[in-house]
Amino acid sequence: MSFVPSIAHAENDSTILDHDLADHKFYSQKTQVQVVARPSGSIAEEGFTRPITPSEIETSAGTFGDLSRFIQTMPGVVSDNDQRNDFLVRGGNPSEDLFVVDNIDVPSINQLALSDTTGGFVSMLDANAIQQIDFHTDAYDDHFDERLSAVVEISTRTEGPISRHFTTEAGIAGVGGSIALPFGQNGSLFVSARDGILQYLTSNIGMDGVPHYRNAFVRAQNSINDKDSWWGMSLTGIDSIKITPAWNDSQETNPYNIAYAGWRNTTGANWQHLFSDRSFGVMSLAHAAQNQSVIENGQLQDGAIVYNENTTDQITTLKYDWVFEWNRFLTLTTGGNASVDQLNYRVAQPIGLQSPYSQNPAPLDVMAMNRQFAPFSSGAYLQATFHFKHDATLSAGEREEQWALGGHAGGTSRVLFSIPIMGKLTHVGYSQYEQLPPTLYLLSFNNLKNLRPIRSNQITAGVIVADNNRARVTLELYQKRYLDYPVASNYPQLSLANITDTFGQAFLMMPMVGEGTGTASGAELSVQTHMTSTLDLTGTLAYARSWYAGRDGILRRGNYDVPLQVNLMGTWAMAHRLILSWRYTATSGVPYTPDNMPLSIAQNRDVYNLSEINALRAPSYQRLDFRVEQSRKIGRGVMTWYAGLENALNRQNFYEYLWEPRQQGGGISEQTQMPLFPDGGIKYSF
Repeated sequence: MSFVPSIAHAENDSTILDHDLADHKFYSQKTQVQVVARPSGSIAEEGFTRPITPSEIETSAGTFGDLSRFIQTMPGVVSDNDQRNDFLVRGGNPSEDLFVVDNIDVPSINQLALSDTTGGFVSMLDANAIQQIDFHTDAYDDHFDERLSAVVEISTRTEGPISRHFTTEAGIAGVGGSIALPFGQNGSLFVSARDGILQYLTSNIGMDGVPHYRNAFVRAQNSINDKDSWWGMSLTGIDSIKITPAWNDSQETNPYNIAYAGWRNTTGANWQHLFSDRSFGVMSLAHAAQNQSVIENGQLQDGAIVYNENTTDQITTLKYDWVFEWNRFLTLTTGGNASVDQLNYRVAQPIGLQSPYSQNPAPLDVMAMNRQFAPFSSGAYLQATFHFKHDATLSAGEREEQWALGGHAGGTSRVLFSIPIMGKLTHVGYSQYEQLPPTLYLLSFNNLKNLRPIRSNQITAGVIVADNNRARVTLELYQKRYLDYPVASNYPQLSLANITDTFGQAFLMMPMVGEGTGTASGAELSVQTHMTSTLDLTGTLAYARSWYAGRDGILRRGNYDVPLQVNLMGTWAMAHRLILSWRYTATSGVPYTPDNMPLSIAQNRDVYNLSEINALRAPSYQRLDFRVEQSRKIGRGVMTWYAGLENALNRQNFYEYLWEPRQQGGGISEQTQMPLFPDGGIKYSF
C-alpha cells in the first residue's frame, strides 16, 4: 500500500505510526512511515502498489539475491534474457522504468547499463542495504518524475537509533560487506561495497565474455531537532566487459569484438522540515553522472572500427515537495524540480553497418557525432486527495514538464477513484505520462528535430478480491496507448519497440521520427497466501498483449508481447533453521522476425523479412529454480550458508536466431538462454 507522502519518512511527529507493510504475517518487517490522518487501509493517491521486503529478495530462488531479478517475478513483468536483470513492465521498454532511492532519482540502478537499456547482471544496491521497496505500476503519484511504465521506489533508511552491525558475504553475485553505525543523536551511517567474481570462475557466461563490476553505497541520516531532519546517499558502480567471439569458429554468430567500460554515480541529500502537525516539506539536491566507452571492431572487416562511443551524461537536480493536510477531507501535495544536464557525446559509425532490415548489403548509416552542451529542464505538479464517507477516495493531479533538449513542453493529468464495493476495495484511474526517448537516439543523425517526448495514456482498474491473515488476492486490468513513439524513417514497418536486441552485438543506429503508435493491455492476478506458520506461497498470472506501428500505421507485435505469464513461488521454513524456496516460471514464447532466406544465403548475413516483423513466435519459456539456506549462531554473530540451482531442469529456452557468417553456405543458429547454473554463498553478520 502507498500512503501520502511516500516521499517522507519522519521520526519526530505525532502522526507517526507503526504499520505492518501489508497487514499480513508474511510481511514480517515493520517500518515507520509519515502519514496524514485517514482511515486505515485506504488506497488514496495510487492504485495497488506492491511492497517488497529485503527478506523476500534474499531468500527467493532464482534471483542471486538481486532486487531487479526479484521484480521480474511480479505480475505484468517479463524479462527477455536470463543473463540480464532488466525488466519489461506492461509491454514497455526497460528504459521506461524510474528508480528512486531515498527520494533521489537514480538514472540506472544496475551494472552494465547501456544507453538503450537499464539492465545488467545484478544491481549496484545490495539487498542488505534495503529497508523497503514499493513497486508502482498503477497511476503512480504525481511527485515522481515521469516514466511511461513503472516506478521502483527504494528506501534504505532505518528509523530511530541503531546498534553497530557488520556483514560480510561471498556468492555468485560477488564478495563484499557492509557496516552500520550510530551517527549523531538519532541517526545512522551505512556503508557497503561489493566486487564481482564471475571473471575468476569462467571466461564466458554465454556471450563470449564475462562482466567485471564493482559497486559501493553510502547512506547517512540524522535528526537536527523536533522539526528538522536530513538524509543522504551515494551509489557508485564501475564495470567492464570484453566480448571476443572466436574468429575461427564456424558456428560463431557474432563477427564483432566489443570492448565496454563504464562507471556511474548518484549522490544526493534531502532536508525535511515539519511546519506543523499537518504540513511539512522536503527539499533535495542530487547529482548523477555516468560514462560509457564502447569500441566495436569488425572481424570480417579486417578489424576495422565499426562503432566507437565515449559518452558522458551528468544531471544536477533541485526539487521540493510540500504536503498540507487542509482538513480531514482534503490533502494537498505540490512541488517542482529544476535540472541541468551536462552532455558530452562522441559517437561514430565510421564505415557504417550492414543493416538486417535492408536488402542492400553495403554498410549503411555512416555517422559521426561530437556534441557537448548543457540543456535545462523543469517540472511542477499539484495533487489533491479528497476523502469521502465510506472510505471512498478521489485523487487528482496535474504535472507540467519542460525539456530544453528538443524544445518541448507539455502537461499530463491523473485521476484515481477508490471505494469499497461489497467489502472489496476497488479503484479505477486514468493517467497520462511523457518521457524523452533515450539521449543517444535523440542526438544521432537528425533525430533531435524529429523525435518528440513519447506519450502514454493509461486506463487502470483493480479490486482486492480477498484480504485476510491467510491470503491476499488482487486483480488488476490496464490499457496503455502510446503516441509519438520513435520509428525508423527509412523502414516504414519498423518501430523502436520491434528492433532486435543489440546487447553484446553491434549497435544499430538509424534515422528516426516520432510518428509511431502502440497499445498494450492486460489482466493481472496476484495471490499471496500464508498456508501455515512455516509455509508461504505466492502465485501470479498475467495475460497481456502489446502492439506497435511504424510509419505505415500497421500494428505489429512488440518485442515484449508475451501473452501468458505464470510465476509460482514458495518458501518453507523447515526444521534445523533450514529455509527452502522455489520458483517456477512459464511464459508464452517471444515473437521474432524470420530471415528472408534467399537473400540471407546470397549475401551471407541476416536479412529480415520485413513483411513478417515479429510475425513468428518462439517456443514457450519455462524455468524451475531452487534455493536452500541455513543460519546458525557462531561466536558473536550469525553464519548463513545458501545453495541453489538456476534452471534446475536445464531447459534450453529460446533467446533468438542469428546468422552464422563463417558457416559454409551460411545458415541460422538458435541461441538459447542460461543453462543449469549453480548458486551459492555464505554470509556472516555480527
